[in-house]
Amino acid sequence: MLPLLQARPLLSDALETGEFESLVDPKLGKNYIDSEMFCMIEVAAACVRHSASKRPRMGQVNIEINNKH
Repeated sequence: MLPLLQARPLLSDALETGEFESLVDPKLGKNYIDSEMFCMIEVAAACVRHSASKRPRMGQVNIEINNKH
């Protein structure tokens, strides 16, 4: 698992550029739906926010992931 200091900029860059390959398991390759990957990266970025009070609770994470499909 990437340390938080490394994960934050990687997630931000992926959201800005739409380039997900550096974050995707190589076994998955390009076999994913871009909009779903974007959603997963948005949720991951929220989970590693600097302020713990601004991070979503797991219930919120579950809702976000399931509502975006």
